[in-house]
Amino acid sequence: MEIIQDKDLANLTNFKIGGKADYFIEIEKEEDLYKFYLWQKNKRLPIFILGGGTNILMDDFKGVVVKNSIKYIKEIESGIIEVSSGVLVSDLLNLTIEKGYQGLEWAGGLPGTVGGAVEGSVGCFGGEFKNLVLEVKAFNLENGDIKKFSKDKCDFYYRDSFFRKNKNWFILSCLLSFKTNFNKDELKKIVEEKIEYRKEKHPIEYPNAGSIFKNYPLEKAPEKLKDFAIEMNKVKNDPFPVIPIAFLISEAGLAGKRIGDAQISTKHSNFIINLSKATFEDVFNLIDFTKKTLEDKFEIVPEVEIKIISTKFIS
Repeated sequence: MEIIQDKDLANLTNFKIGGKADYFIEIEKEEDLYKFYLWQKNKRLPIFILGGGTNILMDDFKGVVVKNSIKYIKEIESGIIEVSSGVLVSDLLNLTIEKGYQGLEWAGGLPGTVGGAVEGSVGCFGGEFKNLVLEVKAFNLENGDIKKFSKDKCDFYYRDSFFRKNKNWFILSCLLSFKTNFNKDELKKIVEEKIEYRKEKHPIEYPNAGSIFKNYPLEKAPEKLKDFAIEMNKVKNDPFPVIPIAFLISEAGLAGKRIGDAQISTKHSNFIINLSKATFEDVFNLIDFTKKTLEDKFEIVPEVEIKIISTKFIS
């Protein structure tokens, strides 16, 4: 187990933005995690668990960044897979397709790790990762306990979960259930369609952290905004009726808005891109400006979907 001091973080994130962590450790097996627990339990340093770095904006971190690199996939029985949290969603998807397992093909082109998919309850194109979950195994960084959480104890909600609210739990693995005996070529075709859609609609040619804000629940919208979204045929299921935040950002005239080298994408306005040398402050200020603009124009409070990690707080 190697603990690195003053670790540069930028290259560990999709945004290519990041300061330094006081301490950094990469966990490759569960035994290393327990050793880390013994090292840190009396230090009481702030801890941030880093997966694929796909949905975060990082500044300096005064504490320990723990990189999750626990990677294994086990087939328990037909249609039942145990997968560790450090496995890339894309690698899990490839395996399920080869086995003719249905249930994850909506995730074609989705970045990030399985741990992040569980913690953030990810979903797109009508698919939801939580629908595959039977149970989750996690390690408590405060007392060293390992616990299995049944699906109902995970408190999955829209881009949220028990683990997002309780950051002392390090997700080790999850047990997933798939439908079996599907045609591999048909599943591959669906995956390829999703990948092509992302290439066409998302600014993946630039460093970014994915969708910045959660889509806004239709039922929470003011009546005037609700009527406008319905009239413009912009309501979609995600997985319940929502107003796409990208639509509202564009309606507010913010597509292309730039602060420093951070810019709201003109390709998909719920993405902020790093044009070249964007800083944490550039992106943070652009998020804040966008949030306040939407509050003023539409009388809503948009919720940030990505994690913002700085010396001051973890979102």
